[in-house]
Amino acid sequence: MDPVTLTLIVGLLVVVCIYAKNRKRYNLPPGPKGYPFIGNTLDFQIEGRPPWLHFTKLAEEYGDIFNFKMGYGIPENVIVLNTGDTVSKAFVKMDKIDNRPTSWSLDFFTDGSRDISNGQPHDPVWKLMRKLVTSGLRNSLALSDSKVQTAAEKGVEVFRKNLDKPFDMKPTLNLMVYNVICDMLFNKRFEEGDQDFDDLYRALDGVNTLFGNTGVLEDVIPLMKYIPYKIPSTRKVIEQFDHMIGFLRKHFEEHKAQFDPAHLTDITDYLLQAREKTRQEDPQLADKFTDRHLVQIISDMFGAGVDTSTHTLYWIMYFMAKHPEVQTRIQDELDEYIGDRPLKMSDKQTLVYCDAVMHETLRLCPIGPVAIHTAACDVQIDGFDIPKDCQVWANIYACHRDVRAWDEPESFKPERFIHADGKIIARPKSWLAFSAGRRSCVGESVGRQHVFLFFTSIMQKFSVRFPADSPVKDSQLESNFLTNPFFCMSKPFELVISER
Repeated sequence: MDPVTLTLIVGLLVVVCIYAKNRKRYNLPPGPKGYPFIGNTLDFQIEGRPPWLHFTKLAEEYGDIFNFKMGYGIPENVIVLNTGDTVSKAFVKMDKIDNRPTSWSLDFFTDGSRDISNGQPHDPVWKLMRKLVTSGLRNSLALSDSKVQTAAEKGVEVFRKNLDKPFDMKPTLNLMVYNVICDMLFNKRFEEGDQDFDDLYRALDGVNTLFGNTGVLEDVIPLMKYIPYKIPSTRKVIEQFDHMIGFLRKHFEEHKAQFDPAHLTDITDYLLQAREKTRQEDPQLADKFTDRHLVQIISDMFGAGVDTSTHTLYWIMYFMAKHPEVQTRIQDELDEYIGDRPLKMSDKQTLVYCDAVMHETLRLCPIGPVAIHTAACDVQIDGFDIPKDCQVWANIYACHRDVRAWDEPESFKPERFIHADGKIIARPKSWLAFSAGRRSCVGESVGRQHVFLFFTSIMQKFSVRFPADSPVKDSQLESNFLTNPFFCMSKPFELVISER
């Protein structure tokens, strides 16, 4: 054997040995075998069911923690957690599984991770942003009652135009949610048919649909990100996103130019005030916290707030029609404690059953049924290794339907959230509708308040039922996972609205 051939063979053996040694270094959880070059990437399409439901079925076979391989070329390991206990260990008790995956699309949408949702938590600027947003949201809650009431009144006007006939409530729910979020962010409201609203709605919906359905090729084939001319689907996503972010940037710049610390009217004002305070306390840190960060924070609150609130309300309306006895009990509670007066956030403490209905809806239909993190370093959970940079997915859907945590988990039973003393059980360990740990949804408290006030305001004035020929009247409504694979958003449906 000639020296060159011998050298190549020895080199190949060394590489194989090193690869095998590194693979065996980790005690990964069990999981399904994948295909060469694509791992388990296509399993969702093959199985024909949402990812979170597919994971739940896999957990029955492989256990509460399992591993599957995602990606093309050299598929990467992804660890999936399927119980409240394992998610708590990973996201709450540890502080090492709280990074975000990186990709071309996330980098583009977040302006280089200048937002809260995808920024890295060990970055001082990210910690400052989350602190300021939490403070700004808390301060702005005092403004919420009137803003939600105004937005609800706009929706009520539309509902009254469509009484006693089949009607899809989603566009009107969108109008209500858009109005309160834009009012909270910019002190701005829309009217039905407003061109700015229609354009903004189409832009956000277009981004979610295009990106959620097909993703972008640049994430699958990294070399594509260096090609200046994007393929049509990517150009369309960029065009829609640029419209949305342009709207937000325009209103931010107007606020910045007119900012008056003596008259704070919305969250943007509170964020600008907080940055000025930071500049006095820590000028170097404040200099790193730029206008681009603020626009991305606003984009986070806008994009996430619209989708989660609208689709939660949409699911609640479905369950109201599906369970008329629950609807009657809600209205009895509203009649007893509220009557005809406008609802306020403080009423949430009294309307326990209404609050329980919202919790139960989010249990059965969490809008974000999968939470995705990455490990900041090598860690262990329940004896299994999770390597640094490995993605860790919390299957919130499985946590919410775990028979060990919930009695009759497939049933809609709001009373499960009411304690024996008549008070709400606000956050059971296996209820993770807004995720958990320091990456949990920063706008949870505000979002829950808004959904609660919208939902109860509708039920105070109207009753809903399915049309006689409704295709979902006697069957389970499915999520539209083929359009948005990682969001539990229902397919369109119609209801008949009647004034009480």
